[in-house]
Amino acid sequence: MDSAFLQALAQARPDPGGGAAAAHSAALGLALLAKVVQLEHRRQGPENNPGFPWHDLLARVRLVAAALLRLQAEDVQAYFKLTQARSSGDPVEMAAALEEAVACPLRIMQQAQEGLALMAQSGAGCALHLVADLLVACELLGAAWRGAHHIARANLPLMPQDSRRVVWDETLSHTLDALEAEWQLVRAELIGRLTWT
Repeated sequence: MDSAFLQALAQARPDPGGGAAAAHSAALGLALLAKVVQLEHRRQGPENNPGFPWHDLLARVRLVAAALLRLQAEDVQAYFKLTQARSSGDPVEMAAALEEAVACPLRIMQQAQEGLALMAQSGAGCALHLVADLLVACELLGAAWRGAHHIARANLPLMPQDSRRVVWDETLSHTLDALEAEWQLVRAELIGRLTWT
């Protein structure tokens, strides 16, 4: 998550592109979530709040963050394979490349969803002054899964109109609906903690 990625993203070339940017956005959200979890782990510790699994939560946040960084690189590879397949004209190669060009953004969406679940858990136990940081992370995750969804959807029309395309369309729609509902819930819970009583 250094400025090298942002510099590469700003270049007038196709990669990295929107999918990698979506994964990067989610990784930023997870980095902020990791900060909150580490601060709370240090502040509360197992002796002060023995029932809250800050240590385990941090390990899970780090796993999701690492997966997102891998997906950032995988998205670049998926795009590269798609452009190669288009140039080759091989229908088998093209079909495989299209599958990956939709599957990779879907995996970004799924990792963002995993991040939301971890955020909900963190938001329930963190100090009030850290809730705003979690809301920023929540917005970054929202931008990530919405962006990844746009990238996956953009690749669907390139697929033949067959059963695989229908399956991908349904999978993306269901994932989008589930993520939107979960995101709204997590966001509302976090905002609710900030509401004046």
